[in-house]
Amino acid sequence: MKNKTRLGISTFSYPYAVGMPGFAPEHRMDMKELIDKAVELQVQVVQIADNYPLHLLPQKEQESISKYAADRGIALEVGTRGIRHENLIRYIHIAEVMNSRLLRTVIDSEHDEPEPEEVIRRLTKILPLLEEKKIVLGIENHDRLKSRTFARIVQELDSPYVGIVLDTVNSFACEEGTRQVLDELARYTVNFHMKDFRIDRIPSALGLRVTGTVAGEGRLNMGEIVRILEDRAQSDFTTVLELWMEPEATVEETVRKENCWVEQSIENMKQILCTAVS
Repeated sequence: MKNKTRLGISTFSYPYAVGMPGFAPEHRMDMKELIDKAVELQVQVVQIADNYPLHLLPQKEQESISKYAADRGIALEVGTRGIRHENLIRYIHIAEVMNSRLLRTVIDSEHDEPEPEEVIRRLTKILPLLEEKKIVLGIENHDRLKSRTFARIVQELDSPYVGIVLDTVNSFACEEGTRQVLDELARYTVNFHMKDFRIDRIPSALGLRVTGTVAGEGRLNMGEIVRILEDRAQSDFTTVLELWMEPEATVEETVRKENCWVEQSIENMKQILCTAVS
């Protein structure tokens, strides 16, 4: 039987509206507004990543966001950055409070870039709690480590509560293409970050430039990737939109463009996913 996927949006679908260092909209999108966007776009999942640090919210607010999502039929996925023991303990608790069955993380954080053996050692200590709470830790393949190394980490941990958050574009930083990343990591995928891209020569023609684009309008063969994950992933998985978009001249123009990109991306993704699963 093929795996199934559910479509969602993320705080990284709206990085400008959510706010980031050096970019502060007059009104920062909060998580209830993000959930409202999911309802408006008719998707089923909202992923709250490390650009909206949930640990800064009181537990009552976390519970309120969780109830707001549940009342509207939206599943939440929570995320963080870093695998220091205290951070993972804190976010497993947040995932439990917010009824998230997935905890997404990036291995590296500020002043902490552990080597693979240290990653395995740390995560081994956290496995019993993940298993007790029935929360899956999704490790995102990020810039520093090759996909084969991520595969080895998951293999060594050997738990149904550890998988991969697959982002085929991140691994460009390790000189790895989409097919290579899928060959190594598709079988362990629990969440797919749908992030489309384009590659252009710079004006001098002396080099190439990788930038993001509206999903479905770039080089990423999304339909093929979803078909591969349906066949190879260890279980059902979520497909969440992320965007790399360059800002416009003003904050207002940037946020408006971002919203248009999200709407068009989701429309394209629905058509592509419908074709992929038919």
